[in-house]
Amino acid sequence: MILAFEFQYISYNGVLENILKNIAVIFDLKHKITRNDSIVTLFVEESGDILGKFADYLSLHLPLSIFFKSSSVSVVDAIPTVQEVIPFCPFDIEFLPRILNAIADSNSSMYAYPFSRKDEDTCLSLVQNKTTVIDATCSEDFVKLYDTIADVIAKNECIRIKTKSGFYVYGNVENPLLREYKGAFEVIATDMSMVERMAVVRENELKVLASLERPSIRLKVNAFYAQKGILPTERVHLRLSDDLIMHLVCEQLFKKGVHFLFKVSQDALPYAYSLDFNRELPYMEPLEVTVLENGEILLLKSTSYASPRLKDSLGKFKEYAHASYASIMQEHKLFDSNTSCFYLSRSHNDKFMHYSKEKGMIDLVNFYLPNSFEAVFTLVTQSSNSGAKLIENYKTMYPELYAHVIQTPIPENLPQNIYSLWKIVSMILGFSSDFESAAEKLVENAENFGGQKGPRIDYFLLNEEALMSDFNVMKFIRSGISFKLAGTDDTTLSFGYMESLGYFLSDMSDYYKENISNEKIALGGSLFGYRRLTETVCKNIKPNSPICFNKELPIDQ
Repeated sequence: MILAFEFQYISYNGVLENILKNIAVIFDLKHKITRNDSIVTLFVEESGDILGKFADYLSLHLPLSIFFKSSSVSVVDAIPTVQEVIPFCPFDIEFLPRILNAIADSNSSMYAYPFSRKDEDTCLSLVQNKTTVIDATCSEDFVKLYDTIADVIAKNECIRIKTKSGFYVYGNVENPLLREYKGAFEVIATDMSMVERMAVVRENELKVLASLERPSIRLKVNAFYAQKGILPTERVHLRLSDDLIMHLVCEQLFKKGVHFLFKVSQDALPYAYSLDFNRELPYMEPLEVTVLENGEILLLKSTSYASPRLKDSLGKFKEYAHASYASIMQEHKLFDSNTSCFYLSRSHNDKFMHYSKEKGMIDLVNFYLPNSFEAVFTLVTQSSNSGAKLIENYKTMYPELYAHVIQTPIPENLPQNIYSLWKIVSMILGFSSDFESAAEKLVENAENFGGQKGPRIDYFLLNEEALMSDFNVMKFIRSGISFKLAGTDDTTLSFGYMESLGYFLSDMSDYYKENISNEKIALGGSLFGYRRLTETVCKNIKPNSPICFNKELPIDQ
């Protein structure tokens, strides 16, 4: 009897093929693994009873993966004669069920072992103020080590720990140091059951958190946890431990009643304890994703899980926007299609682009910023008599706000993009008094908006009839000031800026479809990491044009 197990796996990183190969070898089955585009097929031949046991084992030992979309099984007549090619996987695959079972089994040679591959010379060293506390080299030592680290964290001490992603400082989220901390941090739940105690999370997001890759997701802190006043932000980047050492430490912490850790860069907060080890591991950049309502997963950070052939192609472009667009075309095989791309980034210049076989890749829309707030107000004032009157009314109604804004410099190296424009309008409209965090405040307001419709902000081009034109900054800013003077509250107005961007992209998509025979829309850039924005954009574009995101590369290159 021959069974064909078919899997849709959208990455070419070799993980699935290697997992299937190992399981087939364990059962000593005649087998072959093939790949056709995103479909990986495992053919196995044996008696029906053995194949039944194999199928049961496979269902229990095949992990969830953010790249794993669907599976099926069927009976076939023969194993194909094509050559089997198993891609090299450049990193250790840690969070497999068999590994997690082995390190949890006190009768296993891998019990409490901190890595996926055994090495008898492994030593983990816990140091306090340059004095060695424990050198752990065996299972008994490792158990004692994890328990000691858990005690340290439970007592609100900070500890620097070496991981496959580098050194980070960890501590209990209830540590007072975190409340005063102003920098970036992640939250690690010590057990899956704790996630909903802190965050508003959907079922599809819970599954992604528990996947093989263990990504982080930006989630809203729920009302119950927010009342505790522990966290300095309304939203957190939350994950389960993505490193076996931290996984084993978290198990001990959970037993001690510590449910959440913070994780910051090693220079961010002081620490008295440090954990190091004598083993070199392939570097793995921590993964961050957004999960859309329809289950689509967008990778925001980390190329570590992408296939080498895709990563190698990114260095061919000087412009981040062009690299992002090209990577989407490569992943979706769009080089024979007429496509357009909206690239919106938090850290690079935004562009609207188009590709055709006849003309290649061309830029359609660029974004340019005023160099000062004085130039912003002058731009609106000189646009018309009504523009001048608008600014006068703004100065009269909000004199302190105007005085603060006009004295705030706009950085020279600011990326020419929508996100920077959101910083500018957020300052002008009084959402934020700090320029650097101003766009984030607008986004936070928009995400907190509980209604369905916001005011229609003017997103237009300078020349609305041209295929190639710059963005109209004056109308963009002027419309927001008009709504501010009309009494629109900050939350509603912020949502208007986000929602209207979705309408603008939809209008441009329709325009390109009509005028340059556009067939598909590619969306790239880190601004699409904001779930509410992306869902709004997709809702408006999808009825008329198919949408393409990156599959295994981050949405910003």
